[in-house]
Amino acid sequence: MKEFYKRKDKKNLTREAIIGLGEDSFRKNYYSELQEKILELGKVNIRNKALLRTIPDMLFVSDSRGYVTPFSFASGKPNPIIGDILRNKEITGLLREGINKAIKFKELITLDFTLDKTIEKYYMEARISTSEIDEVLIMIRDITERVLMENRLRDMAEKDGLTGLYNRNYFEEKFKLYEKDSNNSKTLILLDIDGLKMVNDTLGHLTGDRLMIEVSKLLKNVFDGKGMVARVGGDEFAVLLEDLSREEIEDELKKLNKLLDDINLKENIFSISLSYGYAYSKSGEINTALFFQEADNNMHQNKMLKESSTKNNLVKTLMKALEAKDYITEGHADRMGTLATLIAKEMKLTQNQIDKIQLLTKFHDIGKVGIPDSILKKPGLLTDEEWEIMKTHSSIGERIANESNELKEISYFILTHQEKWDGSGYPIGLKGEEIPIESRILAIVDTFDAMTNDRPYRKALSLEDTVKEIEENSGSQFDPDVVKVFTKVFNEYMVKGGI
Repeated sequence: MKEFYKRKDKKNLTREAIIGLGEDSFRKNYYSELQEKILELGKVNIRNKALLRTIPDMLFVSDSRGYVTPFSFASGKPNPIIGDILRNKEITGLLREGINKAIKFKELITLDFTLDKTIEKYYMEARISTSEIDEVLIMIRDITERVLMENRLRDMAEKDGLTGLYNRNYFEEKFKLYEKDSNNSKTLILLDIDGLKMVNDTLGHLTGDRLMIEVSKLLKNVFDGKGMVARVGGDEFAVLLEDLSREEIEDELKKLNKLLDDINLKENIFSISLSYGYAYSKSGEINTALFFQEADNNMHQNKMLKESSTKNNLVKTLMKALEAKDYITEGHADRMGTLATLIAKEMKLTQNQIDKIQLLTKFHDIGKVGIPDSILKKPGLLTDEEWEIMKTHSSIGERIANESNELKEISYFILTHQEKWDGSGYPIGLKGEEIPIESRILAIVDTFDAMTNDRPYRKALSLEDTVKEIEENSGSQFDPDVVKVFTKVFNEYMVKGGI
């Protein structure tokens, strides 16, 4: 029986032969497939590296103990901010807290932090999550641009673009909250810049804007940290204060006046004047509409009390500004006043008319305070555009004069002192006797004085040539009758050695 089961062709089999993984068998069955897998993994690896390089975020990896290291590739360039983050103990401590939370709760943790550099401040967002291989992945994104944009948009919604103060919409939102709070004392102060319209009309809106910026800085200096300051109108400001007594409010306003006086003592083109009024509630609910009205009424009462003096002071200040521009030569007004008075007396004008003419010789060019120096002092001929700007000085001067009790009666003469007898003057184009006699006299004496004195654009002419020039323009630029009187007065006055 034993021989019946014995195999005579039995082979000596190896382990490799039994499992079919001998070298020949391996090459035959698996080599090509393995090569394909290796190539595919290489492509995936290359793709992942390229993908990570395109991600703007910084990648870190950490173990369960919070030991954070950069997740980098040899081909990648190191980001200098990575080192700043890892060296900052406060930031790494914050990241460890996030890592512990991610491990404990098995969820994505998001946190924000800032990185202060010497010049710049970076805003960062970190996302922390655990992986399936017992490590924590950290992705940190620089969100500085986004945060700054959000801040700009918020400022645009809440802040006034010129002064940087809160705008009216934001003020109204905060002011409404006063109705719901009955515990604290509440104060609303309203302030108005005196004469801003006049400044805008004469010196231009850029100067008016600089004035508003100066006032806003002053208000922030006094009230920052105590309440909210807002620009609520073109030239109006509001301050909301809480938890202050009426005595403390008065002290703050005294401080404001003191700082305002200090500013005005400096060499400014003009003095800053503010009118203000306030409403105060010690406690309890308030009606915000009535509260605002009370402060507004008090402000306008304060404004009316000093309106006349404010306007007169502004006119005087503007005249000083015109002198500072060095346009009015020394003795210009005095020489004109003397000659104009002689002509007026020769023409038998009333003393009231003579007084106005004398005032006109001093203030007829006050509107030139609103003309840029680049035009006033230009050595060459003006361009058409520059000449159009220069011609506005008559209208500007009229507006200034109308704001002053002293000059209001000569405002129309200031407006018309550049009109010509033949109707070719400006700004209205009056002709002949439509032009006030005061303006006709001024036109001649002003031309005479201008031509006999140096100007930025030409040298002075002789007295004889000037008189001849005026006579040649009789009937076109000048009133012929006034020219005759001027010639007579000039010759008589010249004999006496007055010119």
